[in-house]
Amino acid sequence: MKTAKRFLAALMAFVMVASLSCTFAFASKGYADIIDASELGYNSYFVFGDSIATGYLTEQSDVDIKDVVIGQTLRDGETTYGAYPTMIADGLGLDTTSNPFGYFGKGNTTNDADAWGWKKDQYQFYNYARDGLTSHDIRCMLDPSYYNKMTQEDKDIFKLTVDGDFTKRGGAGFTEMQKHVHDDLGKSDVITIWFGSNDLLFYVLQTTLTLVNDSSISDAVNGALASLGIGGAFDALVNAAVLVGKMPLVLATLVTQSSKANANFAENWDAILKIVNEDKKPGAKIYVGDIYNSNAGLKFTSTDQFRIGQLLGFSSNEINNVIRSTSKYRNTYTVVHTAGVEQYLPDWEPIDQWQQALNEGYFYTMFMVTAHPRFNGQVYLANEFLKAMKADA
Repeated sequence: MKTAKRFLAALMAFVMVASLSCTFAFASKGYADIIDASELGYNSYFVFGDSIATGYLTEQSDVDIKDVVIGQTLRDGETTYGAYPTMIADGLGLDTTSNPFGYFGKGNTTNDADAWGWKKDQYQFYNYARDGLTSHDIRCMLDPSYYNKMTQEDKDIFKLTVDGDFTKRGGAGFTEMQKHVHDDLGKSDVITIWFGSNDLLFYVLQTTLTLVNDSSISDAVNGALASLGIGGAFDALVNAAVLVGKMPLVLATLVTQSSKANANFAENWDAILKIVNEDKKPGAKIYVGDIYNSNAGLKFTSTDQFRIGQLLGFSSNEINNVIRSTSKYRNTYTVVHTAGVEQYLPDWEPIDQWQQALNEGYFYTMFMVTAHPRFNGQVYLANEFLKAMKADA
């Protein structure tokens, strides 16, 4: 069991999926390509999101994938240059530094004189985005009693994503968020909500690892984790799975277990939207994004015209069906087609080149970069939300 937990911990870090300009005060039209929506007259903006909303890795958008440095660039609610919520706030004409969580500059320097303080009665930008959040985590943020209703599997993942070392403040920060989230929702004129990818990644992968449960894979991962860190551990995982012939089982299990993640998401989505609608002030508008398939660009070989990754969109389609059609609260929010960002995601290396990527040590980096929009993708996302807001005016 201890080995399995270490194995899972390595994968959790790998998917902590599911994040910048100088440290000057942001002003309206700080981004040249962002739609100006300041005429809407919104005075405050609230965000729920995961690492896509925190702008994970966007500070290295101009760096070749092989040269990207994967480090602890995780965020806890700070304003981040190059993240779509910051761009939205900027397009709305808001002061993006007016955020109780502080803000990040392009040089990764933090100005947190007012961070985590809630020192003012009103802020303009309430950013509750955090890397790795699942629908369970966000539901628990809004309803702390929900933790006691979680399965042990849910709690184990919650401890990794919230209490672990993957965020600067861990569980203490999450508890602080729980104290303020309802009031902040009630102070906001517009709300964006976008998450779901981590539900697929965390819950499906955990089950897959339990079923595969091969000691040679576990030994390879644990050895690499000790000597090479998380990136090396994931490389070792893929190498070992191929060597012992377990990749077909891994892929098959990912498919069959995704239904569980979809069911969890559907239940949590409605529970979350119920609370958000109860907390928001009258007239506040809610915009939600549909999730994308980060593997859409995956293909077998360099010359293969058929992209196998397109088949992997079935799970995201199930979640999107909840968001777009079946939720009980569907008439309370506007859906924004954020899944269109797939066109801006870098392609995976073809499968026949994976071994080279593993040998040269950038497979893990390739996954992380491919899973998260770079700067041009973040611009696309921000503008899709802003276009929807202007259309509603």
